Amino acid sequence: MQNKATAETLANLAKKIPWLLLAVLVVAAFLRLFALGRESLWLDEAMSVGSSKASLWSIAQTTASQDTLPPLYYFLLHLWMLLFGQTETAIRSLSACLGIVSVFLMYKVGQELFDRKTGLIASFLMAISAFALAYSQEARPYALMLMLTLLSFFLFIRILKTEIKSRAHIVLYTLVNILLAYTHIFGLFIIGAQVLYFILFQRRYAGARLAFWGAQAATVVAFSPWIYVLYAYTFKGTIEVLNWIPQPSPYIVARSMGSLAGAGYLWAALGVILVLIIFCLCLAGVFYLPNVLKQHSAPENSKNNKLSKLAALITEPRTALLLIWFLFPLAIALILSFAIRPIFATRYLIGITPVFYLLAARGIEGINSFMKNRSTQANLAAFSLIALVAVISAPGLYNYYAHPQKEQWREATTLIEQMAQPGDAVVFSEDHDHYPFDYYRGDTEISIVPLEVIEKGEPIVGVGRLWLVIKGYESTEDKSLKSGLIELYGNDSLTLKKEFLHVTVYLFDLKTEGVRTGQKYSR
Repeated sequence: MQNKATAETLANLAKKIPWLLLAVLVVAAFLRLFALGRESLWLDEAMSVGSSKASLWSIAQTTASQDTLPPLYYFLLHLWMLLFGQTETAIRSLSACLGIVSVFLMYKVGQELFDRKTGLIASFLMAISAFALAYSQEARPYALMLMLTLLSFFLFIRILKTEIKSRAHIVLYTLVNILLAYTHIFGLFIIGAQVLYFILFQRRYAGARLAFWGAQAATVVAFSPWIYVLYAYTFKGTIEVLNWIPQPSPYIVARSMGSLAGAGYLWAALGVILVLIIFCLCLAGVFYLPNVLKQHSAPENSKNNKLSKLAALITEPRTALLLIWFLFPLAIALILSFAIRPIFATRYLIGITPVFYLLAARGIEGINSFMKNRSTQANLAAFSLIALVAVISAPGLYNYYAHPQKEQWREATTLIEQMAQPGDAVVFSEDHDHYPFDYYRGDTEISIVPLEVIEKGEPIVGVGRLWLVIKGYESTEDKSLKSGLIELYGNDSLTLKKEFLHVTVYLFDLKTEGVRTGQKYSR
């Protein structure tokens, strides 16, 4: 009777899942579309827009010589802006749409790997994740990378099921992996995780061997034009766009894991609690699989009983796939960071975040077995855990929306526009900082002075007032640059200082004292 009641409960839940999934997608859509254009574009977003305005051929040339990112996202943003315009909302809506699709694909991967209920829980955890949300509201390639990662793993799992031999799946899997590689170099690490898993379990998937290796060969051939770019620019270090990444330390890695788990916008205490809960649920997802334990049971007096069970749990194909998916990109990023140059950045690892949601969902789903098929109690316990994660995550979501998170270039540029006079010029603490200024200044005519001119102490001809715009995170004041201008033009030349989030604006009146040519300063 108990088994019959359980079966009926599961059948009723299966009927409800499409509606529950729709509710999850509505939540995901609301969170990702809400206040989409409220904040200013920050530097990297403005650079995305500036690069994407060019022709497709120019985009390919620019990214090959000046960026570490392959051009796919810029191609898509170029077409997106032609269709929907260049407002902040329109620009970011591409990532928002990709983020919503990712929540649906999270459900499909969970369903394909485990079951529909696990997929539903995992999709909800992703929908309310502050980390996934933040990059679904940013005009950068990370939402695209996450979506393609999930689609790649969905097709990868389909191909591994030897009873499914659809050519369409193989062709689509190959295409998705090529697109993933052309989205971000960390996409190669995601593909590498699939390759490692297949090598370790190739006997189990002998029927899919030809299709899998054919797809990898096609991906390598299609991506080969960009291999030289990776070698010449990213790893040889001939450009400096990766110099902002510090050498990874235990603290940096631990902080990154907390952000990936969704605790990045929480107060410290709540963040620790959320990470501990997610970590415990993930451990439950790895180590509590009763069916596996029964299959690998040993006599009670066996010394190897616990070790054999532990090995069986870790090498269970689905668990092993998730562990490799998570650990391989992480390990490669750390190894390359120490062996060649630092490349370990939290947002670059967005492709491994689905493992958190899947393992946590699997841990919650395992409660059914823990409750010995008492479905009512099991469902209540599972709902309570999901609600607990949602309640603890809520303050982080509030902080994300309630407080500015991005550089306030809109506000800084508006100040300069309102106070600008004929003969004004502007200089930036880094030459590429002109991208957000160009986006927001509209038709205001104000010349940009190269930073090199200030560093050399050369006089600025025909400029009555000079605006200095400094971007910073650790400090909003570059003392050497400001002091250098004061040395050149005198103490009384500084007439205005206005601080915004991560951006500070100074105004120097160059007519107060004569230019002291020949004076240089060290930055």
